[in-house]
Parts: sequence; C-alpha cells; structure tokens
Amino acid sequence: MNSNVISLWEEQLFWLEILQDHAYFVRDHLSVSEGEYVNTSQQYINLFGELIATLSTIPRSVTYTNDSMIYFSKRAWQAAKGYFEFEGKLQALRIDNKVNLNLSPTYLNGTLAENQEYLRFLSFLVSGKEPLPLPLENLMDLWLEDQLGHAVLFKNIIDPIEIMVSNQADLYIGKFQVFIVQNHHMKGYLRFKEPGFARQTEFAYEVGKTTLEMNNFVYNMVIKYKENKLMNKTTLRFLEHHFPETCYFIKKLSFYAPSLQEEASKCSLKRPSYH
Repeated sequence: MNSNVISLWEEQLFWLEILQDHAYFVRDHLSVSEGEYVNTSQQYINLFGELIATLSTIPRSVTYTNDSMIYFSKRAWQAAKGYFEFEGKLQALRIDNKVNLNLSPTYLNGTLAENQEYLRFLSFLVSGKEPLPLPLENLMDLWLEDQLGHAVLFKNIIDPIEIMVSNQADLYIGKFQVFIVQNHHMKGYLRFKEPGFARQTEFAYEVGKTTLEMNNFVYNMVIKYKENKLMNKTTLRFLEHHFPETCYFIKKLSFYAPSLQEEASKCSLKRPSYH
C-alpha cells in the first residue's frame, strides 16, 4: 500500500486519539471547582481509551464492509457525538462566562470542527459505505484553521521571556491568515472552474511546504521543552498534539499536490509520546 494512503483502521485510531487528547485538554483546563465537568471529561478520556483498546483487536486490513468495523463505527459514533455535545455545551457556557474553563470559545471551534469531520467520516462507516474524501477546499478550511490555531496557541503558551520564539510564531500566524483568505477566493473560483486547476494545485503545495516548515519549528521547540530549555505554561501532550494532526493534513494534501508525497510518506499519525 502507498504509505500516504491512510487505511480505515489508521484513520479510526487517529481520530480516537485526537478526541481523547481534546478530552484531556478540557479536563486539564477546567478549574477543580467544576467537578461535574472534570468528571465528564475524565469519563470521555476513559471511553476513548476503551475504544482504542477495542480497535486494536480488529484486523488492520479490515474494510468498510466488514461487520466488526460497522459495529465498531456505531460505538465510536455514539462516543464522538456525545463528546461533541459536551464540548458544545462548554463552549456556550464559556461564551457567557458561566464556566471556569481556561480555554477560549474559538479554541473550541477548532476542536468541534475536527470532531464534526470524524462524525462525517463515521456517518459512512456505520452504514457499511466507503467514506468520501473531503474536497481540497474543504480540507483547507478545516486544517488551515487548525494550523493557525496551533501557531496562536503556541505563542500563548510560551513565557513572555521567549521573545525570539514568539516572533517566529507571529510569522506563521501571518502566513496561515493569508492562506485562509486565499482559500476563500479559491472556493469562489470553483463556481466556474473545475477543481484541480494549476493555481489551486500550486496553492496546495505552498500550504504544505509552510505547514512542514512550522512543524519543524514546533519539533525543535519540543526538544527544548523536553530539555527544560523553553519557558512555558503547558504540557508535553499539548505540544505533541500538533504532530499527528499535521501529518494527517500533509498526507491528505499530497493527493492534490504530488510533490508533497515524499514528505508525507515520512511522517507518523501517532504522537511521539504516550504510546
């Protein structure tokens, strides 16, 4: 199999680990005074962990027509939908300052959008159908917001003393803001232009190269974090969450920009730690 092709099994594992991370982040950013919500987020951490363990008993070569995958997808859909509703409730409360949660409403927009994409993926599998891939412009909508969010979060979690690092993060924030505007116009061109025109393919390549550059920057900062050489206010899990999401984006982008395929074949959908 082409190493850039993500199998159904790999995609299931990717999304379950991403959602489990999201539940960790909600738990870790809630005040201890929010006991009910802390407990709920811990329950989802456990539930996603149980699903990951169950997935490991299913053959990796399984297809969308397999009964065990259909049954598993129904269980995963219930968990992902429940967590979606939970995060949505917290977002609504956070907007009105009615919950002691140190995450912003816009941060939760990003995690909810990712959860929604997993639910879209599962909506095919629960019926034994092959999931349709996201068109390039929709893939960009989801993951450009994610990459911008990661750059902003990275800037926010480092200590103010780290001025050079903060300035570097600002450069990536600016680049991804530009890409989001460009993608808005790419979508407009598709009113009368067939997808895959030369400038759109070049855009996919430009986005991919910048995403890989930022990934390298974050990777070097994680090394500093592990060596206690970066003043910050976050966890290793929070920093490393960037890597599997970036790999997923690059692998999906490489279908539209073949020049990214070599880089896409090298990356891992698994977190460096916690395995």
